[in-house]
This record gives sequence, C-alpha cells and structure tokens, in this order.
Amino acid sequence: MQILKMTPAFSRSYRMTTAFCAFLLFFSTMSGYVLWQENPALAEQVVEQVVSSKFSPLVVKMQAANWLGRIRIILVNNLMATVLLVFTGGILPVLPVVLGIIPNGTMIGLMAGYYEHQQLAKSAFFLGILPHGIFEIPAILLSATVGMIWGARNWRNLMFERKRLTFFTQTKESLSFLPLIITLLVLASIVEVLVTPVLIKANLP
Repeated sequence: MQILKMTPAFSRSYRMTTAFCAFLLFFSTMSGYVLWQENPALAEQVVEQVVSSKFSPLVVKMQAANWLGRIRIILVNNLMATVLLVFTGGILPVLPVVLGIIPNGTMIGLMAGYYEHQQLAKSAFFLGILPHGIFEIPAILLSATVGMIWGARNWRNLMFERKRLTFFTQTKESLSFLPLIITLLVLASIVEVLVTPVLIKANLP
C-alpha cells in the first residue's frame, strides 16, 4: 500500500505505529482538557506560559507580514518541528512521542478547555483547529511514525545486524516520506492563513 505513490509501502509496522501515535494524541488531548476540570488555575497558568513563550512571538512576526509571508512563517515553523520529530526519532524512538505527540495533544486539550472556561464559542475553537488540522495533524503523526520506526530499526541494526548497507537503506526509506510531509504542511499553512480566518469571521455574530 502506497500513499499517492510518493512514499515507500506503508507497511503494517507503519500503520500500527501511526495508530499508536494517534491514540496517544487523543489521550493527551483528553488529559489537557481534563486538567481544566481538575485544576483550572494550573491549566490557565500553563496556557498563558505556552502562549507567551511560543505563540506570541509567532503572532508578532505574522502581523508584520503579508499573506504570503504568513504562510512562509507558519510553514517554516511547522517544518522545523516535524523534521525534528523525524531525526530525533532516528536517534531515540521515544523522542517523537515526548517532543511532539504528547505536547501537541495536551495543548489542543488545554485550548479546548480554555474556550469552555472563558465561555467562548466552541465553534470558534473548532473552526480555528479543524480546517488546517486536517493536514497538519496527519503530518505530525506521520513524522512521529517515521522517526520512531527509523530509530527502532537503527537500534536493531546497531545491536544485532551491524550492516552499513542496512542503515543507509533504512535512512533512504525514512527520508523518502519527507515530500508527503512537506506537502501536508504546505496545505495546512495555506488553509490556516487564507481559509481559517474567513471561516471564523463568517461565524461571528
């Protein structure tokens, strides 16, 4: 099974790992949301810290750019994050989960809880997440999957096989997923800049 013939065969190991990552993303999203129910003060503090340290600098840059510049800023930011998942996974398979899946899921849950806590329209939250998330979330899941499998195979090769050819073959296979990941991120960036704001404005009373 191949995806648009842009990648190697998406074998059972890739499908199972993707499903595992999707489960962890869902679980961490629920955990972030539940935190608002258990400890609203802590949840609000975490949201404020993340917004001030991660999102505010990005918003400042985007406000000074035109629509094409905004697409570029978002694309570069997301591309750096996903490439990090692939290459850190190639070193240690657990890192994509720790650095990407759990933090992203938790933040989605925290933001969902924030909208509810502030009595903001839930439709605004979903319209702000879903349109570009249709492309961005699969890119994150795929990046984590590729990194985890690459790393697991690297360690297996290091511990048992010790074949240089095997290592280069695995590296080539893993990096061949990058065109699909980049395509998904480009689409996500375009939708986030050009489509999401229009949908949100159309939903305002």
